[in-house]
Amino acid sequence: MLELYHDWDSLMSFKVRACLAEKNLDWTSRLIELTRFEHLKEEYLQLNPNGVVPTLIHDGQVIIESSPINEYLDDVFPNPSLRPSSSVERARMRAWVKYGDDVLHHGVRPATFELMIKPRLKSYSTAELEELIAAHPQPARAEAYRKAAADEIDFDSIGHTVRVADEAFSRMELSLSSHKWLAANTFSLADVMSMSFVDRIEHLGLGFLIERRPCVVDWAERLKTRVS
Repeated sequence: MLELYHDWDSLMSFKVRACLAEKNLDWTSRLIELTRFEHLKEEYLQLNPNGVVPTLIHDGQVIIESSPINEYLDDVFPNPSLRPSSSVERARMRAWVKYGDDVLHHGVRPATFELMIKPRLKSYSTAELEELIAAHPQPARAEAYRKAAADEIDFDSIGHTVRVADEAFSRMELSLSSHKWLAANTFSLADVMSMSFVDRIEHLGLGFLIERRPCVVDWAERLKTRVS
């Protein structure tokens, strides 16, 4: 039995859901609402002491962090394989996955907060906002949410995400000019990682960064036709 603790708006959760879909695996959803701080509750921290999503439970065994989860799924459910056949291509795939974890995930956060989280906070009534903040187990971090609800959009933060994404799509264009998919001529975990990033960039209204790169445009369109 596969159980996935996840949030629908989480990039890293998206990455694991895409892997599960590519492998046509049945799984049970355990929703953890990040905006309700459910990832910081003691019962969840006992599963995942990092206090992040996703967390996978497979037959009672707990696996945390999205990239190890996806490699685990590819080990345990090898068909179809989501890792290239050659050692060089697998190394290239892992480099892309690491780039996603280390750079893209963090790079997209500022614009996500400004364009998705902050408007949501502003939509709450004063009573709703105070109820939400009171539920946060860490008072110092909770205060940041109160401040964010009152602040205007920070365009410098959005600009940071734009710069990270622009560099990423330049790298992708170069890689995709040499092979069909991001790391090889076969679809791999590198492409699974990138699905969530492309989806978020488009959701944030920054899709223009893709449009001037023909190889990335073609690749992104092919991503949308996949089962995941």
